[in-house]
Amino acid sequence: MATIHVMLADDHDILRQGLSALLRMEENIRIIGEASSGEQLLQEIQRGAKPDVVLMDIAMHGMSGIEATRRLKQHLPNVQVIGLTASDEDETILKMLQAGACSYLVKSMTAHEIVHAIRTAHNQEPWVPTSIQRRLHSMVSRSHSLHNSYRRSSSPPSLTQRERDVMQILLEGYSNKEIARRLVISERTVQTHLSNIFAKMNVTSRTEAVLAAMRDGWLLNH
Repeated sequence: MATIHVMLADDHDILRQGLSALLRMEENIRIIGEASSGEQLLQEIQRGAKPDVVLMDIAMHGMSGIEATRRLKQHLPNVQVIGLTASDEDETILKMLQAGACSYLVKSMTAHEIVHAIRTAHNQEPWVPTSIQRRLHSMVSRSHSLHNSYRRSSSPPSLTQRERDVMQILLEGYSNKEIARRLVISERTVQTHLSNIFAKMNVTSRTEAVLAAMRDGWLLNH
């Protein structure tokens, strides 16, 4: 099992240290750095830190986690950022995902859910809780802030019927393994379909694809 290099950014020392202690108990997760602010996190990145996954508190003093995520993704486009906060307000969720986060967790979630989110993010299959997935469509449909987030085409992307099937199940919050099971195809085939979908939609992640599809109403029937 590959080692996952993780950095933590949270201005609450006790919470950050507790989370660090929890994650250090996991055999394939290595904490390579901690930061108490967005500015400090970016300084560590400039010094050469290369995390696979960053757990980012959204409501930090000074530079917010949203802005820190946006700047971090400019330096390390492939890093997976998981938003972590006590708030589950719709606008906050949207802004964090829009900034480039692949997932969003509230701090009340269990240790198992946090570890699961880190591992799935590292596997390029970011996990968003089902409760949040179900809220995304209504949030995006009433949001005007996303119109400039993606390069919108004048018509829906030319997805094949199978790609549309994959995307529809993805919108329901299912993993690659679950998509493969439902469509009776291999996980490798699912990954190939997703790569083609991302290219056609001009996005780079599952989260971006979900947001763009729901925003423009490409696949939803309700």
